[in-house]
Amino acid sequence: MKKILIAALAAIATLSAVSCKDFLETNPTSSVSDNQVFTTIQGANAALNGCYNLLHFNDENYGRGDVSGYISQICTFDTTGEDIIVNGGWYGYDYNFWGHQRGDIFKTYTLWNYYYVLINNLNSVIKFTPLIEGASEADINAIVGQAKCMRGWSYFMLAQLFQHTYQLSHPRTMPGVPIYTEPTTDETEGAPRGTIDDTYNQVLKDLTEAETALAGYSRLAKNHVDQSVCQGILARVYLVMQDWSKAAEYAAKARSGYPLTTNEQYNAGFNDINTPSWMWGLMQDKENKLYGNGDYGPFALWANWVTRNGGDLWSFNCWFLPNAFVALFEDNDIRRQQIFFRSDMGNGLYCSTKFYDNLDLTGSFVYMRAEEMLLIEAEAKARNNDQPGALELLNQLQALRGATPSAKTGDALVEDILLERRKELYGEGFAWLDIIRNCKPLVREGNHADYSGHTPIPAKSWAFVYQIPQSEILNNPNINGDIWPNGDQNPFAQYYDNIILE
Repeated sequence: MKKILIAALAAIATLSAVSCKDFLETNPTSSVSDNQVFTTIQGANAALNGCYNLLHFNDENYGRGDVSGYISQICTFDTTGEDIIVNGGWYGYDYNFWGHQRGDIFKTYTLWNYYYVLINNLNSVIKFTPLIEGASEADINAIVGQAKCMRGWSYFMLAQLFQHTYQLSHPRTMPGVPIYTEPTTDETEGAPRGTIDDTYNQVLKDLTEAETALAGYSRLAKNHVDQSVCQGILARVYLVMQDWSKAAEYAAKARSGYPLTTNEQYNAGFNDINTPSWMWGLMQDKENKLYGNGDYGPFALWANWVTRNGGDLWSFNCWFLPNAFVALFEDNDIRRQQIFFRSDMGNGLYCSTKFYDNLDLTGSFVYMRAEEMLLIEAEAKARNNDQPGALELLNQLQALRGATPSAKTGDALVEDILLERRKELYGEGFAWLDIIRNCKPLVREGNHADYSGHTPIPAKSWAFVYQIPQSEILNNPNINGDIWPNGDQNPFAQYYDNIILE
């Protein structure tokens, strides 16, 4: 894929909490010169807001709801896991693994393109904002810090999608992803994949520099990143890298000042960005055109309309919970009380009311909240032989939700924490990524739809790794299409290939 130069309208409006999508366009044939945008802090802020808007919606979506913005990726990461049944409708393609990770399939291209368009736009913000005459150091740090945080997060996501998990990518000369830290044009020669170490070094460099730059920055809205979100992303990165001490440290830093979600808030529909436990999310806003993602997110997909105030707000009704997952919840657990049985769906299926939109269809989407950080801290402590500290954190959440507190130790404690992640965070985009980082097989138990043996997928299978898109191989002279280890392309492994990384 040829990289795309940032372009912004010459007329830049004053920064608001959420700015219009039109501030940033990604059209390489009609670009506005960067020096027309980055002449004032208002212009740099507007360009940065355009980057945030890419989290809301991806223009190159092929008319498909399942590749539209980051919220659609969250849905993909859940439907490729073990705890959601897709019974028709959007995301069946992911659930069924029908060519899921092939390089000539739209999903692979859109994931790759999404992050590289975002990275290229962020590179312009990072390069040109410090050159604005008369800008204060605080203003520059705030803008560049946010951009570096998002760039580090973007490379982290690419590393997880296009290579085996960090600890499996040994020797660490296994290919990572191309790294760009300068804005590019159509004429820029594509970079090589580099190594997985190169990728994670860039991730850590960006995020640690961003953490420092964002000290004291107070964001206007939770759809923006701040120091706590940056620390939360670092906690995720260190968890994947198995740096348990730093994962626990950064998870604790990140959630400082954020209370846990009360049971009343947990049952309120997961649609309010002002929920105190939410650290990062997407606020939909009709006035500023950040609106209409309902079709692409969980509100439209969970088959829970029968319990909503005001009736049927969305109508896809295609996501359900397998009975084996439902059985993991105790009767007194408030999360179990969100689950109900619909006898009118197939042979009968379990539904969830965890996610439902508000009545004007502007419900927010959650990207990060305090419970995730608590569970990262608990898992990291358990794996680092601080079992009392891990149990204290895990039991705090279990007691709040009405579940029996765990008393296990060793590996069994780690498994209890991973199970609690599944129960607390389902539908929030962690299922697939947790399977990969823990080197577990994908095993779907219970009444999942049968698609002729597409699962289980063995641990360490190349089926967990997306191929590099064919468009990138065709346009980038530094990436060849031969299969690794002789070339740059990831092996293609469907469920029946049973190809694993030794």
